[in-house]
Amino acid sequence: MLSLQELSKSVTVTFSPDQVQKILVELGFGEDNVASCNEPIEVPFGVSSTLFIARVAIIYGLPFRHIDLYPELDYIQTHGGEIPKFVNKKIQSLSTKQILGGEPRNTIPENIFIYGYIYKPEEQALNVVSQIMDKFGHTKKFLYRGINTHDIRETLLEGFMEVRGRVSMRKDFGDGLYATPDIEYAIKYTGRNGSLLVFDWSDLDRNLTYKILDDLEVWKATVKGFICLGNNNKPLPPQHYEDIIQGPISSNYDAISHCHEPVPLDTEQVVGKTDLGIKAFANRYFAIVYLR
Repeated sequence: MLSLQELSKSVTVTFSPDQVQKILVELGFGEDNVASCNEPIEVPFGVSSTLFIARVAIIYGLPFRHIDLYPELDYIQTHGGEIPKFVNKKIQSLSTKQILGGEPRNTIPENIFIYGYIYKPEEQALNVVSQIMDKFGHTKKFLYRGINTHDIRETLLEGFMEVRGRVSMRKDFGDGLYATPDIEYAIKYTGRNGSLLVFDWSDLDRNLTYKILDDLEVWKATVKGFICLGNNNKPLPPQHYEDIIQGPISSNYDAISHCHEPVPLDTEQVVGKTDLGIKAFANRYFAIVYLR
């Protein structure tokens, strides 16, 4: 087990091929198919390791007949779906109407930056957004959200409101739109064949309400309450009514799901909880990087 000092420096835990195969077989993946999973998988903290490993397997094309039992695995596309043909490796500003092929929701900006990037796991995550940084330097404050698909049409059409009706792997603060200022965490969560969404978080509207969970006990009660929500014998999470909630990502999701005490990472997450909060993310949608 990682020490607290090591946890503060890491955003993932690595599962060996043997561990990966064991988990997939226990979930119900076919043993013959599972044998092809011969690489370790890095699972980001703050999510169920079992479901994240299943997600990776499905994206890589392994058939899974029990997917209907796990709503967190809905909407996953093999190999991430198709990258639009107009995307190339050089950053460009395109109209969201052109990207969608129709009229996007009015909360989405008229134009966003877009490009593709071949990401190698051993390279620095900052390389993925180097074209954005070269263009804007440190003049802007960014948040990042990793998703497992190249298909963002529903996002443009719904203005991110579709997250309200989906069961997410991210549960620390309950339902909402999760993002982080930590580019490495976002990249690890995205994985290969996913997309990195970038938000310009430089200036926030004054009408937004914002809560920072900097009280450790309140943070623990919130995280444990939401992750153990299905356990009727455990306390419910405290109510937070703010549009945006910010606080550490949990480092021991699997243990918390068995109702152990949450342990925070140094890595923060920012979550849009209300319609206004999600609209704030939609308004600040800045770029998408398609990872190959």
